[in-house]
Amino acid sequence: MNFRRADQGNALVELAVMLPMLLLIVCFLFDTAIWVQRALQTQAAVASAAAYGAIPGNATNHTAIQQVANYDATGNLNGTSGFNAVATDFYTCSPGGSAATETTSCSSGAPYHYVKVTATATVNRVLGFPGIPSSLTTPAVAIYRVEVKP
Repeated sequence: MNFRRADQGNALVELAVMLPMLLLIVCFLFDTAIWVQRALQTQAAVASAAAYGAIPGNATNHTAIQQVANYDATGNLNGTSGFNAVATDFYTCSPGGSAATETTSCSSGAPYHYVKVTATATVNRVLGFPGIPSSLTTPAVAIYRVEVKP
């Protein structure tokens, strides 16, 4: 009996069955890699913007802080449609404490001044499937304490 002849088409049938599944896995990995890269890029952008805002004199210039975040994330001072950054500053009497104002009299001395930068970036998926969103959003937040002038 010659079994070689009966096995000639098996590899082609196996490839035809497995190829769509392998392509879906590759596309999923590609989507995930792009999303993770964008999430890291967004977090780095808000961190550098908050660091810029923590320099004395910059904390209340929210427009400039947002432009730093936009430029770091997109290469454009005004950002792009898929990236949105918002800068705020606030005071507390203790690290992580409740909100205060600049003129609040705290038992530990002057209130702590913070800069907070929040951003979201939207990443479109490579493949769209019914029931699965066609885009993912990556949120990022950075809070830095404003340096005290000597």
